[in-house]
Amino acid sequence: MASAPRELKPKYHLSHPDTDVYVGDNRQVLKQLPQGSVDMIFADPPFNWDVNYDKWDDDLPREDYLGFTRQWLDACIGVLAEHGSIWVNIPDDTAAEVVTHLKAQGLAMINWCIWHFRFGQCRNGNFIVSKVHVLYFAKNAENRIWNGNDILEPSDRATTYGDHRTRSTQSPGMRVPLDVWYGQYWGRIQGNNAERRAQHQNQIPEVYLERVIRACSNEGDLVLDPFLGSGTTCTVARSLGRRSIGIEYGAGHARSAFARIKEGPVRIETATERKIRQAFFGTHRGLMVNEVICDDELCGDFLQACKEQSVKLSERECCRTLLQMDKSGKLGPSGKKRKLGTIRQYEQAKQIVRKVAAGRKKAGIEQIMCDPKRRKEFDKKIRAADSEIAVHIVRRAAMGL
Repeated sequence: MASAPRELKPKYHLSHPDTDVYVGDNRQVLKQLPQGSVDMIFADPPFNWDVNYDKWDDDLPREDYLGFTRQWLDACIGVLAEHGSIWVNIPDDTAAEVVTHLKAQGLAMINWCIWHFRFGQCRNGNFIVSKVHVLYFAKNAENRIWNGNDILEPSDRATTYGDHRTRSTQSPGMRVPLDVWYGQYWGRIQGNNAERRAQHQNQIPEVYLERVIRACSNEGDLVLDPFLGSGTTCTVARSLGRRSIGIEYGAGHARSAFARIKEGPVRIETATERKIRQAFFGTHRGLMVNEVICDDELCGDFLQACKEQSVKLSERECCRTLLQMDKSGKLGPSGKKRKLGTIRQYEQAKQIVRKVAAGRKKAGIEQIMCDPKRRKEFDKKIRAADSEIAVHIVRRAAMGL
């Protein structure tokens, strides 16, 4: 169990890694936690926008709300380790006050990021709010946990512009994320989202917490969320091998959050998927997944990169996993299509595919393209149908049908 005085007992607990959920006012709970014991804190406090948060009064007088904000921030600073960092998710109307207070308390601002989403609350009197501020502070800017290589994402230079220079960098085709965060699965969690938890307001996407936790903590470290809400922080921390503490004011929300923590995350990328993603973006030369799978040279480069990343899958499994990641949206924008011959050649290729792959569904074609032995058999049939047409054109046509 996360170390704490004997009189402080969590309402809920899980082991391997230790995960504790406390019910009550976080200012009181934080006072009883060992000072300097937490490696990373993520806080998404109530915004004081009169939202129903299970017992919590979210419509305090402005000065009372600011006083409350300073109190919980100071309590968090007290339990934060010297190498630790704190992240605060906060809207426009209180971001400046949080920044000013943390600086006054001696913390260093590392980044002022923006979480951008396309589904804002409708209004007519001013511009629709489509962002929240993501404030990243550390006790010591020079001595903090930072795992930049663990959060790399595809570079626009590689995916959009096909810049060959990205292939010779330390992490080919990849970069540390920008300070504005958006994309698939980064939006506000709505009712039809697989991550959605009933009765919880303003739920944060799992990919958001995955980025923060990977970047600023290591396996076995202790992550704390003083406003547990739907349980995203502890859910993601647990899946990434971190110990965690969540504090929730309302007993009902705490119970729901704990149920989610036990269920586990919906979207978190596995270690193998991360390696495959890095292998792909280091070798794809700005082209989309289907192009790489169908091209012997590109596919060979991708599979070699998988070996160098110590991916413990067969060639067929590496290719199938890559395709599945592309379909699920985990890769994001993967690259461009390549023009394959003339229109006449492509139409000819489609006719050959219909003969060679008669009766096969697209999933069957994909399985063939991912399996080196079956792909060779497929190629033989192509050559038997037309000895002059380029095999890779027919392969690509097959994947597109």
